[in-house]
Amino acid sequence: MKQAKGAVVNSYLKFIKKKWGIHGLQEAMKYAGITRQVKDSEWFPMEKTDRVLEWIAKNRGMEYVVEAGKYAPKNMGVFTSFFAAVIGIEKMLRRAEDTYRTVFNFGEINITIGENRAVVEIKGARLTEYSCPAWKGALEGIMEVTRTVGSVKSVEPDSPEDCKFVLEWM
Repeated sequence: MKQAKGAVVNSYLKFIKKKWGIHGLQEAMKYAGITRQVKDSEWFPMEKTDRVLEWIAKNRGMEYVVEAGKYAPKNMGVFTSFFAAVIGIEKMLRRAEDTYRTVFNFGEINITIGENRAVVEIKGARLTEYSCPAWKGALEGIMEVTRTVGSVKSVEPDSPEDCKFVLEWM
């Protein structure tokens, strides 16, 4: 079973609560079949996490799936956000490779960093049509917390199971 740490779904649920209040949160949890508070450190089924993203897309629009993805890196806490701004985009991307393995029990992330540019491939991560938009948002969020001016573009992946992005910055 494909799983992620509870922090992933909790980030989306916090986004929903902030954006649409407790009623939105309750609706999304019911839609996804989440019946209890999930601990950040516990393994949690990606199927239910993806149902939360599906609820966002169907009830609010796909642009909010990207926004939900962006929420996690932007809301890591003051110290972590300060740390991210100090170390910069390249070091944050290198850390993302290690972090992926501790947060997800499936797929892998490959990051190729060049001058003012990176190609990010997340292999085996496209579980639903909402997966890649959420990943795009997460990468945009990383650029924001590192105070990097630039863009994240989705590009055609090598496999339909993957997500692929090009990040460019100044």
